[in-house]
Amino acid sequence: MVGRKFWGVVATCLLMLLALAVPALAANREPDVNDLKGISPHRFRYLFSVAGGALVGAGVGVILGSGNDITKGIMVGGGAASAVWLHTHPHDTLKGWRDWALIGSYTSAVSGTAWTLCGCRDGAIGGALIGGGAAAIWRASQRTPSNTTASQP
Repeated sequence: MVGRKFWGVVATCLLMLLALAVPALAANREPDVNDLKGISPHRFRYLFSVAGGALVGAGVGVILGSGNDITKGIMVGGGAASAVWLHTHPHDTLKGWRDWALIGSYTSAVSGTAWTLCGCRDGAIGGALIGGGAAAIWRASQRTPSNTTASQP
């Protein structure tokens, strides 16, 4: 009985080793121009702007303090940069995820701001609820553009 369990464990270990080792030993082809074709700041401008806003916020947080101040700065900077980008580029960003990105942007920005003003966890939670709720109400009250593909009579 002990022998069967032992050989079962050995066989399982060998199969796992084989499954992990074969892809590691596979040869890779040489990279060419087509591999780098889609990687560009122009293609990912939204992500670069959010990352830049978060870095600016982190820098302000380092100047003002340390620890949670950096996190607060990242939240405010990234959320604000995302909201500005989404408002200034209404047709070319995130397609079906645009409303969720806008709600997340305001949630982050208002939560970081309230956390900074209050200095407590309740401020961060309350700010997130206020920012996200207000953005959701605002987006729900907006008229849909006339060029959408919604069901038309």
